Parts: sequence; C-alpha cells; structure tokens
Amino acid sequence: MSEGHVPGVPRDNGTTLTEVLAAYGEAGFTGSFSVTDDAELSCNECHRTTRPGEIEMTSMRRLEGASDPDDMLAIVAITCPHCGMQGTTTLGFGPIAAAEESDVLRALRDRRGVEDLPRNSAPGETVGDESSGS
Repeated sequence: MSEGHVPGVPRDNGTTLTEVLAAYGEAGFTGSFSVTDDAELSCNECHRTTRPGEIEMTSMRRLEGASDPDDMLAIVAITCPHCGMQGTTTLGFGPIAAAEESDVLRALRDRRGVEDLPRNSAPGETVGDESSGS
C-alpha cells in the first residue's frame, strides 16, 4: 500500500485520484468541469455549458478500486472551447456509473495519440504503439 493511501479511495497501481489530479495540474490542466443533468459539460471558469461532442479529450486516466465498482473513475483532461481553460472532469464508468457521466465519456472527441500531443499525456497513461521507440 502506498504511503498516504486512504482505504476505499480509487487508485490504480499505487496511484491515487489526488495524485492524478495533481499531475494534471502540474501539466497545466488547472480548471475543472462539471457534468450537467443534461449530459453536458459546464466549465467552472466561464460557466458556459457545452455538448461533450464539441470538446476534445486530450488525455484520460482510469482508476479502479480493487473490489468496489463504485471506485471505477475516468479522469479526463479537456479544454473549454469558449474560454480556453484547460482542466479535468472526473467521470464514473462501468456498470453503476450515472447515465449522464457515461453519455459524456462516450461523446467526447478522443484526441489521444494525435501527433501534436505528447505520447504520455496523462500520468501513467500510454497512448499508441510504444514499440516504435519515439
């Protein structure tokens, strides 16, 4: 068990939700987004709401609890198309995720692995074929 881990808090291979959010913050994703009841994303900086299909996901990190499906989380790095704020949203996924969160996760435009983005966009996330050596 990693130092400072709180039982019941989602983690993956020793990484906690707090650590993932801190790493995203260090990478410039300092803002946050909320999911609305209509399965849209609201920027907590400019307070504008956007359909997830109009937002590009540049990175995602999944965390899973060892035995509890409630701990299945996806931390997604996105940019507000209105104000340019880079931030994250935390979405449940899996069998007991809220319908709104599942809808948002499915609708985001996935830009992970696009050439102008870093290959390891998220702490611990691997994108693309790592055998190429680049």
